[in-house]
Amino acid sequence: MKRTLIAVLALSLLGAAGALAGKGGPIIAGAWGGWGEAIYPDGTTADIVVDRVDIYQKGNFVYGNSQISVTVDTEPPLELSQVGQLSGYIHGNVLKGSFGGCITEAPDCLGAAIFEGKITGKTISGTVIDLSDGSTGVVTLHRVAD
Repeated sequence: MKRTLIAVLALSLLGAAGALAGKGGPIIAGAWGGWGEAIYPDGTTADIVVDRVDIYQKGNFVYGNSQISVTVDTEPPLELSQVGQLSGYIHGNVLKGSFGGCITEAPDCLGAAIFEGKITGKTISGTVIDLSDGSTGVVTLHRVAD
C-alpha cells in the first residue's frame, strides 16, 4: 500500500500556470498541493492529500520532491506519510513522468510509478499507476503560496 503513496507523489508534479516555457509549454515551477484518491487491485481505497510538491523546471523538463499523506480504508484506517522524488516532461498541455519514494536522494529510491496529467489553466488532473502494487490513483493539484 505504501507504493500507492509513491505513485500519488508522482502526480504532485502536475501543477499548472498560464505562463509559457521552452517551446510553448506551461511553467509549473513552484510549490503545489492537492488531493485525490486511489484504488488497489483488491478493491481497497485510499484518500490522498498532497501536502506539498516543490517543482523545478528546465525548459520542458521538470523535477522535484514531494510529501503526501494517505489514509487507507482499512479497519482501523491506515495513515501513511511519504516523501519522494520525481521527474517528467511537458509536451503541449500534457505532463508525463515517473516517481520513486527515495530514502536519501535519487537513485536511492524504492518503488516506481508512472504518471500522466493534463494541464488546464491553473489546475492539473492526472492518473498515477504504481508499478509495484498495481494501484491506480487520480489527483488534482493547484499552485500554493511559497
